[in-house]
Formats: sequence, structure tokens, C-alpha cells
Amino acid sequence: MATAPDRMIIAAQCNDHSAYLGGVPFDRFYTDARTFAKTQLLVTEYYGFDAPNTMWDGYNIEAEALGQKMMFSPDKMPDVDRREQLIKNPSDLDRLKLPDPYKSGRMPWVHEVNKTYIELTGRPARAYFCAPFSLAVNIRGYMNLVIDINTNPEFVHRLFAFLCDDVLVPFIEAMRNEIGRSDSLADGSDAWASPPNVTLDMVDEFVVPYTERLRERLGKKVVTRGQWGDARSGDPERFMEQKLKCCPGFLSALDPDLYELGPRRIKDFAVKHNVRIDAGIDATLIRSGPIDAIVERIRNYIDVMGRDGKCIIFLNHIPFDTPPEHIHAAVAAVHTYGRFPIAEKLDEVPLKIPQRETFSEFLRKKGETID
Repeated sequence: MATAPDRMIIAAQCNDHSAYLGGVPFDRFYTDARTFAKTQLLVTEYYGFDAPNTMWDGYNIEAEALGQKMMFSPDKMPDVDRREQLIKNPSDLDRLKLPDPYKSGRMPWVHEVNKTYIELTGRPARAYFCAPFSLAVNIRGYMNLVIDINTNPEFVHRLFAFLCDDVLVPFIEAMRNEIGRSDSLADGSDAWASPPNVTLDMVDEFVVPYTERLRERLGKKVVTRGQWGDARSGDPERFMEQKLKCCPGFLSALDPDLYELGPRRIKDFAVKHNVRIDAGIDATLIRSGPIDAIVERIRNYIDVMGRDGKCIIFLNHIPFDTPPEHIHAAVAAVHTYGRFPIAEKLDEVPLKIPQRETFSEFLRKKGETID
């Protein structure tokens, strides 16, 4: 019988910071599978995150495999070349070459990342993908796609059906096959599907149905999440209900929207719908601090949202040059204030932030190197 956890979980999206911390050029970090997986696992251990941070640059893989031009750099995460979109005109859709989920672009690299993770940990890997709306933005362009939605919705639906059925379903099936788990969670990122980028009516027509389309073809363990903009939506509760349709049972509530709407409003919604909360801490706060403000934000969120054990703390995408002491402080705050049962008066609980060695010293003590 599994034992109940003794404290809240803390996880993070930590890609660029991992490369920076390990001194790995970004163009190598995102093309050398073993270096990527090993670095991510060591950084996870160094900070004490509860979930290994093995997600790659999840918005790029499918677009690149389709033929979208990319920009690689030694000092930042790769991105699509937005100066030249793959689909310049709707007619270009019919000329696209279907990607081979085992051979095209960096899809083989993804499989190698997952295999290396399994080899190094003995634990099952996960299938990450770019959600249909964000993938459409990356190959068509945001402004073009919005114009299409308003003037040529038939094309947009045809584009989304193609992306789901001919690109994402085969790729997710291939990842699951390579992982060796046909029921592995398929986790899709969809930051472009966020107000004010989208209206809530657009979410109803072009976001929720295509997540459900993937689920119909691949089973229930398919989610899309990472949307922000709740506070800009005009109707936060409606938007949160839409997000739950894309990720049943788990509400992603991210700063700055979580901070602006307030944790009590988010918690009340979560209790009403009997769902867990993924509480995202602001990336700018994590980078810039001060440490007292980071600690206070986490303590407040735990106090309001974490007492029933249905909340985790998640550090939003950690900027590459974030001081490590800021991250150590965030982890210490969760480990201290998030211990069950949570203390009645958290402001009276003493917090000790450990003085940690540098990452290079950590590697030396472990006898590890990042080659």
C-alpha cells in the first residue's frame, strides 16, 4: 500500500537554467540527448525537486519535423523562425510532407532523451507534445491564424484536424512505443491558447475540441495545459472550467494570474470542482527576488491552497541566469511550510535556508561530469 506523502510537492520547468548552470552551450543542450537528460537529472537532484525536469523545448519538435525553419543559438532556447512561417497561405497545407515520428527533425532526439532517462533512473518516461493550437501558431503565425479564424474557419478546422490526426497522434504513439508504455501520460503544452491571445469563444471552438479529439484517438491519459491569462479572460471561472476540460482533475493556476486573482478565489473554485491545483510561482519573482518575497509568496499559497493536500508548487519557467540561492530558498520554503499536517500559523514556523555548495562543487562531490 502506497504511503501518503509527508509534505507538498515542488516541481519546476527548468530548461535554460539547467544548461546555464551546467555550462552547456544551448545548441548542444537541445541536440545531444544524453547531455540533456543527464544534466536535467543532476540539476533536479541538486535543487531537490520532487519531479525530474525532463521536458524538452516542447513547442518546437513537431513544427520542426513538419519543415518549419528554426533558430538555434548557443545562449538561448531554440525557437521557430517567425520571420518565415511554414504555412504562408492556406493552400500550403496540402503541400506539407507528413513527418516520420521516428526520423523527422529532432523526433529521434526526443526518443533518445526518454531512453536515456529510463536507463539512468529505471523510471518510466513521459510523452510531451505541443498542443494543437500552439502548434498551429508556430507554423502559420499568430496574426495569420487569428485572421483565418475570423475569415476562413473551415481552413482552421482542417488544419487542426491534420495536426491532430496526422502529426500529433503518430508522434505520441511513437513516444509511447519507444517508452514501452502504451498508457503513458501524454502532456501537451499550450501557452498560445491564453487570453488575451484568444477569446473564450475561440477556446470553446478551437482548443477544447481538439484536445478531446486527441483523447478520443489516444485514450483518456492525454492532457493539454500551461494556459495563462485567467485574469485577462473577462470570466476567470469560465476559463478555468475550459482548462479543466483540457486537463481533467488538475487546475493549472499560474502567476501572475494566480497572484492577481488571489489564491482564495482559485482554491474556492478548485474545492467546488474537486480538483487539485498546480500553483505556478512567477518566473520574474524567482529570478529577481528578493528571497523574502519568494518565501512569502510560497508561504501564502501553501497557507490558503495546500492544507488539504490537493496542491503542488511549481516554479514557472526558470530564467537562465536565476541565482541558485533563490531556487534553494523556494525549495526550502515548500519543504518547511508544506509539511503535513500544515501548521496553523505558518508565519510562526522557523525557516532555515541551507547554504549550499555550487553546482560544480556538487558534481565534484558526486564524482560526476557533464561531458
